[in-house]
Amino acid sequence: MRVFNVVLIGAVLGALDGVGIFFEPKEPYKRQILGAATLKGILAALLTAFSLVVTMRWWAAAGIGMFYGLAMSLVVYLAKGGPKSGDAPYVIPSGIITGGVIGFLVLKWGLSTCALSR
Repeated sequence: MRVFNVVLIGAVLGALDGVGIFFEPKEPYKRQILGAATLKGILAALLTAFSLVVTMRWWAAAGIGMFYGLAMSLVVYLAKGGPKSGDAPYVIPSGIITGGVIGFLVLKWGLSTCALSR
């Protein structure tokens, strides 16, 4: 596994997932939310990378990434109050989509094929 690539994929996609908070003028903790979204992406990418195998198909990798994206999004959703929160339900679909993209990209650029493992 190329750890730097995996962390970079998770950080970039996590930040892209969280950058939408800057369009909410009433939110006082924009930088903290962006940092949490970036960390969420990194953790989802690392979990996905440890669950993948180099010979796995892209759709299976995307599915595993979607699962971990859903798990991380549920943590955020429940921490924000679950169904009582008005804006938290938007976290779950974006986390699933981001997780799927993370799974695909980690399979393509995050896993290394070692000559000794063939």
